[in-house]
Amino acid sequence: MRKVLLCLLSIILLVSCAKKTEEGEKPLLILRYGDNQPDYYPTTRAARYFSQRVEEKSDGRIKIEVYGDGRLGNENDVFRMVEYGGVDFMRLSIGTLSAFYPEFQILQLPYLFSSSAHMWNVLDGKVGDYFLSILNGDSIGLSWFDAGARSVYTIEKIDTLSDLQDKVIRTQENDKMEEIFSLLGASTIQIPYGSVYSELMRKTIDGAENNFPSYMYTGHSDVARFVFLDEHMRLPEIMVMSRKAMEEIKAIDEDLLDVIKEAAIEAGIYERQLWNEEEEKAKRDAIIKGCIVTYPSYDEIEKWKEAVSPIYDTLDAESMKIVEEIKSLDE
Repeated sequence: MRKVLLCLLSIILLVSCAKKTEEGEKPLLILRYGDNQPDYYPTTRAARYFSQRVEEKSDGRIKIEVYGDGRLGNENDVFRMVEYGGVDFMRLSIGTLSAFYPEFQILQLPYLFSSSAHMWNVLDGKVGDYFLSILNGDSIGLSWFDAGARSVYTIEKIDTLSDLQDKVIRTQENDKMEEIFSLLGASTIQIPYGSVYSELMRKTIDGAENNFPSYMYTGHSDVARFVFLDEHMRLPEIMVMSRKAMEEIKAIDEDLLDVIKEAAIEAGIYERQLWNEEEEKAKRDAIIKGCIVTYPSYDEIEKWKEAVSPIYDTLDAESMKIVEEIKSLDE
């Protein structure tokens, strides 16, 4: 009996030691993920979820460190680092990406998507897969994130398109957004995201355009208290991986690339849920705070759509074919 007990004790000790050794093992690969949004923002929370899922699915062989709040730089700079392999993963706006890959400008067209459901019907299908496949060079497209609908917010109230005329509106740093607001009759200026609050305070700009959570998180609602829900654009965002990271992962185990893709898709779905919650909360908080939210009439929005329609006239045949396919998926 004594021998049996000693034998059992030895087995338990061996298993325990093996477990401790396994738990104490360092990951084979540590990678970096950059996001310019705060750590509590839906996209950054989804990045941490992605990191967690990759670690679980890879049995700890891959660890992804998430750097939010722009700690690795702004979107333009971080994407350049992804392209040459200095950063491994990031989430970025299509508005930023289109400066590097003009094909994505199609997804920036005003009033392209009629609703959130329409956008996901498009991006979850072959059209979305087509755009992800465009990123197959120094960066790889992995999955889609939500960023809601973008609307105008201003220091002084606007009720109609005519009220927007000659107002100085900050737009994203890309030419397509500038073109849209020029057609709407505004004067546009492209300044970095982090500078908008101070420029609103100085009244060197009359307003900006963005989604509701960003409007609240940045504190722009403290200065530009009037929101006009024109929803001129639904601008999706995309998670990308550097080719360098892909090759490093592949060198460990090619099957781990499937792990990365699966985790990225899961993170995208998780982010959509977070986004819906945060968007509704942001709208409630804005109203409680005393911000004035204007819901334009159908006829008023038709005027906005008519004003920006010349953009569609400039599209080539191939781009127009994609637009028609997108429009056909509006159920």
